[in-house]
Amino acid sequence: MATIRGTDVEIPLPPRKLRLMGESEEAFVEAGVLLAELLYRLGLEDGHELIDVGCSVGRLPIGLLAGTDFRGRYVGFDVMRRQVMWAKRNLSPVAGRLHFRHVDVRNDRYNPGGTVEPAEVRFPARDEGFHMASLFSIFTHFYKEDIALYLRELRRVLRPGGTVVATWFLYDDDRLEAAVASEAYPMTHRLDDVTIYNDADDPLRAIAFHEDAVRAMVADAGLELVDVERGRWAGGPGPLFQDIVVLRRT
Repeated sequence: MATIRGTDVEIPLPPRKLRLMGESEEAFVEAGVLLAELLYRLGLEDGHELIDVGCSVGRLPIGLLAGTDFRGRYVGFDVMRRQVMWAKRNLSPVAGRLHFRHVDVRNDRYNPGGTVEPAEVRFPARDEGFHMASLFSIFTHFYKEDIALYLRELRRVLRPGGTVVATWFLYDDDRLEAAVASEAYPMTHRLDDVTIYNDADDPLRAIAFHEDAVRAMVADAGLELVDVERGRWAGGPGPLFQDIVVLRRT
């Protein structure tokens, strides 16, 4: 059980079958609070407008409600219809400032039957409407061509000076050996000069990119790479398993 911070208002929690990691309710809420606190550390404020790309069942907004005083506007969207519709039916009535949308964009792993090609993607958001965008465990399941498209959309929806907080699996020449030897996701297969992945039969299960290629894509999209916090997946000290990448709209 979780409640809105400072109140007795209970926050609905999704059934285990809709939680992608299948964790306990307690662990699910703790993970959401951890992500919410991370966003605050990286510049989110109580009254900001936040867009959450790949919101699933709403782990992040649950964390915002349970662990912070966030009272701004939140928009989350996802390609997984069952998950995002659960969030819309159950979380929006609790906090009217939370908005959820389903976008039927094709993804080989999570929405192979999607009717919208990645090249046609348009976020359900107005131009320059958001202070911050979050993408947790999204680009770890995308090909680089699709990442480039999403980066351009992120620039469109962010206010000037706005921040992107995204997680990646990143490697460089010095970290390649650690990436290949990763205990959880050994990146033993190579797709091209800048892309390695874990599962020969399912490249989007976990996919990593050379940091130089990511920096180039970010710059091409009109964004600035501000910081990288190395995740634990390849021996880094960061607070998350994946690498945290902070971008800014220039």
